[in-house]
Amino acid sequence: MELIEGLYLVTTTVLAGASATLLAFALSAYRSSGRTAMAYLAVGFALVVVAAVATPVAAFRTGFANPQSLLLVNTGLLAASMALLAGSLVVYEPGTQELVIPESELARIQDVDNR
Repeated sequence: MELIEGLYLVTTTVLAGASATLLAFALSAYRSSGRTAMAYLAVGFALVVVAAVATPVAAFRTGFANPQSLLLVNTGLLAASMALLAGSLVVYEPGTQELVIPESELARIQDVDNR
């Protein structure tokens, strides 16, 4: 493996890992709030993960035979993900800022109030 290929794998791994982490946060936020904006974020970050994983897999399987197609697919997935991330800002409901408290913490607070 050449140096440039190794660097490509390293940067792609970092991108996929960071995006997967953000995906997990977005999914958690969606589960706790049910907000459509969080669903948009989750799908957007999922597309980044798909682009980050699928592009190098396809590149190494084809021996980098058709870089234009690889770039087109990669850029298309990233463009779709950015559109979803921007869409999450458009569909965000600013008037519904509620505080989400986990059940365990809520029970602890209620126990303190009942004393």
